[in-house]
Amino acid sequence: MNAPGFDDTIRAAASDAQKRAAHHGVSVFVEANAGSGKTRVLVDRVVNILLQGVAPEEILCVTYTKAAAAEMKDRLFTRLGRWSVAGAEELERDLKEQLGHDDLPVGQIEDARRLFARALETPGGLKIQTIHAFCENLLRRFPLEAGAPPGFDTLDEAEAARRIDAARQRVLCALPQETVDLVLRTGGPDAFASIMGWARGRRHDFRDALDRAGGPDGLVDTLYATLGLETGATADALKAEAWAQAPHDHLEETVIVQRNHGGKTDAGRADLIEQALKSARAEDAFDLYVQVFFTDKGRGTPAKSLLTASCDKVAPTVKPMLERECARLEKVRDQVRAAAVAEASAAAIHIAARFVEAYEDELQRRRALDFDDLVRLAGDLLRPENAFSGWVGYKLDGTLAHALIDEAQDTAPRQWDMIRGLTAEFFAGAGARESGRTLFIVGDEKQSIYSFQGAEPARFMEEGDRLAAAASAAELGFERPGLDVSFRSAPEILAAVDQAFAPEAAAFMAPETKFQASDRPFARYQSHRAARMNTPGCVEFWPAVPKPESVEEASIFDPVDSSARGSARDILAETVAEEIRAMLARGDGVWEEARGAFSQRPVRPGDIAILVWRRTGGFFEEVIRQLKLKGVPVAGADRMVLKEQTAVKDMLALARFAITPGDDLALAELLKSPFFDPADGGPPAIDDDVLLDLARRRTSTRRGTLWSALFTSDDPRLFEAREALKAVRDAADSDRLYDLFASFLNARTPTGETRWARVYARLGEEACDPLEEFLARALDHEREGGGALSSFLAAIGTEDTQLKREMSHDRDEVQVMTVHASKGLERPVIILPDTTRSPLTGKGDAILTHPEAGLIWSQRKAEDPPAVAELRETAANRLKAEHGRLLYVALTRARDRLIVCGWRQGTGALGQISDDSWYARLAEHWGGEGWDETDTPLSARIEDIGAGLRFGPAPVALGEAERARRAVMAVPDWACIPARSEQSGVRGVAPSSFLGGEEADFEPPVLSPLADPGAHRFRRGDVIHKLLQTLPDLDRERRREAAERFVAAQPGFSDTDRQVMIEETLGILDHPDFAPLFGPGSRAEVSLVGRAPDLPGNVIVRGQVDRLVVTDSEVLIVDYKTNRPPPEDVAAVAKVYIGQLATYRALLRAVHPGKTVRCALLWTDAARLMEVADEVMDAVLDGATA
Repeated sequence: MNAPGFDDTIRAAASDAQKRAAHHGVSVFVEANAGSGKTRVLVDRVVNILLQGVAPEEILCVTYTKAAAAEMKDRLFTRLGRWSVAGAEELERDLKEQLGHDDLPVGQIEDARRLFARALETPGGLKIQTIHAFCENLLRRFPLEAGAPPGFDTLDEAEAARRIDAARQRVLCALPQETVDLVLRTGGPDAFASIMGWARGRRHDFRDALDRAGGPDGLVDTLYATLGLETGATADALKAEAWAQAPHDHLEETVIVQRNHGGKTDAGRADLIEQALKSARAEDAFDLYVQVFFTDKGRGTPAKSLLTASCDKVAPTVKPMLERECARLEKVRDQVRAAAVAEASAAAIHIAARFVEAYEDELQRRRALDFDDLVRLAGDLLRPENAFSGWVGYKLDGTLAHALIDEAQDTAPRQWDMIRGLTAEFFAGAGARESGRTLFIVGDEKQSIYSFQGAEPARFMEEGDRLAAAASAAELGFERPGLDVSFRSAPEILAAVDQAFAPEAAAFMAPETKFQASDRPFARYQSHRAARMNTPGCVEFWPAVPKPESVEEASIFDPVDSSARGSARDILAETVAEEIRAMLARGDGVWEEARGAFSQRPVRPGDIAILVWRRTGGFFEEVIRQLKLKGVPVAGADRMVLKEQTAVKDMLALARFAITPGDDLALAELLKSPFFDPADGGPPAIDDDVLLDLARRRTSTRRGTLWSALFTSDDPRLFEAREALKAVRDAADSDRLYDLFASFLNARTPTGETRWARVYARLGEEACDPLEEFLARALDHEREGGGALSSFLAAIGTEDTQLKREMSHDRDEVQVMTVHASKGLERPVIILPDTTRSPLTGKGDAILTHPEAGLIWSQRKAEDPPAVAELRETAANRLKAEHGRLLYVALTRARDRLIVCGWRQGTGALGQISDDSWYARLAEHWGGEGWDETDTPLSARIEDIGAGLRFGPAPVALGEAERARRAVMAVPDWACIPARSEQSGVRGVAPSSFLGGEEADFEPPVLSPLADPGAHRFRRGDVIHKLLQTLPDLDRERRREAAERFVAAQPGFSDTDRQVMIEETLGILDHPDFAPLFGPGSRAEVSLVGRAPDLPGNVIVRGQVDRLVVTDSEVLIVDYKTNRPPPEDVAAVAKVYIGQLATYRALLRAVHPGKTVRCALLWTDAARLMEVADEVMDAVLDGATA
C-alpha cells in the first residue's frame, strides 16, 4: 500500500493549472473549488510579477476580509524572507520551480534576494488590502474630486451603529401621528426598525431611486403605478366604491330566499348579507360582504358553492347574480389588497427617506463616511462620465500595473463598477498592449454567500465573460483555468459533497435564468478531485433528535424566552459536547501534513469547529455552555452584544450603584460578581449566606438600604467591597468615566491580584474583549463630551450593536461560529448541528426591494397582490439558492471528519424537518453504495431513534499512550537542521550598557514602579517617546486629538501632567527647525542588531534608534531624552547617552558606507536639538570595556 500523501498525477495536473493562473504576463479569470489553493496562486502570481522587476507599489491585491489580507501578506513575506537568506542552490531550485523553467536570466538570483527588502521598503507598504481600505486610500488621495470631506473619518461598526441610532430617534420624534398609527396597525412596533434597517442596508440604491423619481412623492407615484392603482387610492375608498356597486335590492331578495329555503350554510350567508346591509360604514359592510363569497373570512379562495340546490330551485336568478358578484369581488379584493400594500409602502418610503436624510446628516456633522460611502464615492470617482475621472486615471496610471481580485464571488455590483473603472485602461487599445498590465480575478460561484452585502454570483460569472471579451478585443493574453483539485479534504468528504449536489452537477440552467427565478444554488457545478490519497476521512449523518414526549418544567428563575429544559435542541447540544469530550479522551486520529507527507495524531480541541446556520434559536449559546460544563476548552461567541456580556453587566451594575447607592439590586449583583471574589479557586469570600445576612440587616439601618448595611458592617469579609465602593462613590460625580472604571479594574486587591485577574479567573479570557470595548466606549463618551455617568449608562443600555471578536486560531480551543464567519477557515473536524430549519424561517422579508419603486411593504404573504407575490417568490428563491451555497461552504470546511446532525422542531408529535432545509437535502442524496448504517452517540440517549449513516472508515482512536509517545518523541523541524558554528565568547549587549566599569553608574538605576517619583519620571518619558513615535504619521490637524486620547488612557498622571506632556510633544513636532526629523525619509523606532568594525569583535549590539533620517548623502541619528531640566551643553550630558549614540553611529556607518553619520540628542523639555561631535563620541567609545 502506498504511503499517505498526495497523488502525484493529480497534483501535477493541479500544479499545471495553478501555474497557468499565476503566469504574470496574461489576464486571468479563475473558478476555484474550495481547498484548491487559490491563496497560493495569488501569492505565486505576486511573486512572479515582482520577479519581472515590477515595483511593489504598482501591484494591488484586493481581498474580501482583513484576515485574508493578513494571511496573504504573511505567506508572501515568509517566502521572500526565506529567499533573502537562502543558499544559492536552494534559491536557484526554488526559482526554477516558481517560474516553471530552468533558464534563469542573469542576475535573477540576486534580484530575488532583494525582493524582501524592496517589499518592506515600499512607501505605504504592499497594497494587499480589503476593497474598503483601497477605496479609503483612494478617497484620501482625491477627496475634492470625489466629493469626500477632506480629512474624513471612517466609521467603524460601533460608531456607525451610534449614528444610526441617533438618526432613528430623530425620525421617530418627527413622524406624523397618522403615519405612526398606520405602521403600528400594519406591522407592529418592530416595523419602524425593520423599515429603517432596510434603508440603511440599501441606502445608496434607495437614494438613487429617490433622485430618479424626484423625491419620496415621486417614488410613491411609481409605486401606485406598479400596483395598477391611481396615486392616493386607499383600501377604504375602494371598499366603499365596491359596496356601493353591489346589487342591494337583489341582496335583500337573496336573504329572504336563503332564510326560507336554505340550510345552515345559506342561513349563515344570509346573516352576513343582512349585517352588511345594516352597517353604517361602507368599509365594514364590504368586509362582511366578501365573507359570503370567499373562505377563511373573506381572505381565502372562492367558495365552491354559493347557493344550495333548494334555494336555486325556488329562485333561479339568485345564483347567477352571486357568481357575477364573486367574480367582480375577486378583482376588487386584489385591488383592495394592492391599495393596502400601497398605503403601507408609501408610509415606509417616507420613513426610509427621512431616515436616509437624517443618517447622512449625522455623517456630515462628523465629516465621516461609512463603508458603503467609501465604495460608492470611489466608484463614482472612476466612472467615465465623471469630469475628474480622466485626471484621476492619469494620476493612477503610473502607479498601478497589476490588479488581483480575491474572493470575487462576494463582490457587490458597485464594487465591480469601481474595479472596472480602475482597470479600464488595462484594455484600452495599443497602449494596453505596450504596458503589459494585467487583471487577475479568482472566486467560486458556489461560495457566494453575502447577498445581504449586495453580492450577486451572476455578476461574478458576467465579469469573467467581460474580461475574456476585453482581452480578446485588445489582443491581449487571457487564461480561464479551473481549479478543481482539493488539497484540503479527504476523498470521502469530497465524494459526499458531490453527492449532496448531484442535481446541480447533472443539470445546468440557461445563463439568462440561472440566478433569477430558480432556487438552484449554482449555475454549474464543478465536481471535486481529491489530491490526498491513503488518508481516509469519514462523514457521519446522525438521525435528527425528535421532540421529547415531556420536558422538565422550567424554573421560575429562568429567562422568559429560554427553551424548556430537556428540549430536542438541548439534548443535541449536550450530546455534541459529550461526543467532543469523548473524542478528545479517545484521542481520535486526525491527519497532519508536513512537506507532502501525512501522519496521524490525536485530535486536539483546536482541531474542532461547530458551525451553525444562525446564532438565533438558542443552540449557539447552549452548546458553548455544555462544552464549558464538561471542561472542554471553547473559544466563546465570535459576536456579541456588548450590554449582554456578563462582565459588562457587572460594570453596568457598578455604574448604577455609583449613581444610586440605594439600588439594592445593583449592589447585590456587584457583591456576587468576580470583582470581590479572590482568584485563588477557593469558595467566594461573599457567599449567599453573607449576602442574605447583609440583606436582613437592612431594616436596622437608618436608610434601610443594602449599602447602609454594608457601610456599617463589621464583617471582615466585606471590608474590601466597602472600601472599594466608597472610592467609586467618591469619584461618581467626575466626568472622567474611563478613569473611574479603569482604576476600579486595575486596583490591587488585598489578595494581590487586580480585578481584571479576578474576572479572567471566573469568566475566562473571552471576558477580555467586552471589557476592553466597554472601557473604549467610556473613553469615547468622555472625549465626545457625552456627559456624566448617567448619560453613558443610558447610551450603553439602548445599544444593540453586535461586536465582532477576532478569534485567535492559535489557541487550542473548540470554536463555535456561524457558517458565514467560517469563510476561509478549515478544521480537521467539522460539526454541523443546525440543519433542519427552512431558509425562510424568521426572515424579515415583509419589505421587498423593487427596482423602480424602491420598496414594497407587504406584511402578509397570503394577502400579496399578484405583482408583490411574484417579487416575493423571486426573493425567496434567491434565499433558497444562497442557502444551498451556504451548505457547500459548511461541508467543505472539513479536512478529515464531518458530522451532520439536527433536531426536529415545530408541530407534530415528533417535530418536523423543513423540506427545504440542509438536513432534508442531505437525507435525500446521502446513502446507498459506500454508506453504512452505524450507531451514533444519540443511540444511547434516545430509545428507538434509529441508526445513523457513515461514509468512510471510523476514526482511529490513538489513545493516551499515543498522545504521550508523540509528546515525548515528536521532533520539530528545526531539530533536524545542523546548527551553525558559534563564535566563542560572543555576547549581546544593549547600547545603554555598552560602557563598563564606572561608566555603568552614569545613568540612575531603574527603580520599582511603586517607588515614586522615579517611576513617574520613567513613565513620563515612555509616554512622550510613544507620542513622538506615532504622531508624525498623522495629519497635523489630527495630532492633538490623538495625543489627548492617548494620554488620557495613561493612569497615574494629573491633568496638569497630561497637558504638559501634550504641549511638550506638539511643540517639538510643530517647531520649524525640527521639520527634517519628521519629514520624508525619516523613520521612528528603528531596531538595530549587529557588529561593526569600530566595536569589539565579541559583541553583538541590540538597540533601537528613536528617530532615523536617511538622505542621499548623510544619516542623522536622534535620541529623545526627557530629563528635567536638560543639560546646557554636551559636557554635562551623561556619558552613557554619548556611548549609546557612538554605538548607533558605528552600526550605521557599516550599513551606509560613504555617508556622513551625525548624531544628536533631542531634549523634549526645552525643545532643543543638541548635536554631539564625533570626537566626543570617539573619546567615550575608546573607554568602552564591553
